[in-house]
Amino acid sequence: MTAGRSSFSNKKLRGIPRRLRALARWKESLSGYFPLQITSEEKYWNYKIPVYRNLVEGKQTTKSIQAFCAQQLIDAAYHIYKAKPQYAECFRVTCVISLPCMFSSELCIYTSEQYFKEHTTEQTGRFGKIEKIQGQSLAQELGLALPEGFSELGVLRTDEDDDGNPYVSEQWYFGEIQHYG
Repeated sequence: MTAGRSSFSNKKLRGIPRRLRALARWKESLSGYFPLQITSEEKYWNYKIPVYRNLVEGKQTTKSIQAFCAQQLIDAAYHIYKAKPQYAECFRVTCVISLPCMFSSELCIYTSEQYFKEHTTEQTGRFGKIEKIQGQSLAQELGLALPEGFSELGVLRTDEDDDGNPYVSEQWYFGEIQHYG
């Protein structure tokens, strides 16, 4: 697997259809895959979306490109979910679509229920202030299809950037959101 590529410029991004096909092939490469190195002692495993930043952020992207990329991430999470071994039954397989910085979107496996709740429960903690997004659905807005057993949860996260300024982002979780009571 390859990691996400950071590149942010005003230069026109070339080969967008080729890059989207590569993302679709990446998703398919995860069919039957589960990261066997992950253990319950770890709280979390993640893999960033493997695209150039300009493909999903900035003035060169479009809602349709973002929707395609989000759907590939959801489908990749579903491949991992379907390949989950019995010993990992209590792990949560999800992906998170981050907005406005979609480049930080990722596949996630939570091995700790408490750690998952730190990211998704309304509170103020080490991940900033977290509030549930009510009356809105990114899946509906982008026309995303959720596979059987997957659901959606949106949270608004307010934290500080590196300069101490407030930073607000939406984190949309798709996957085994309702897995546990």
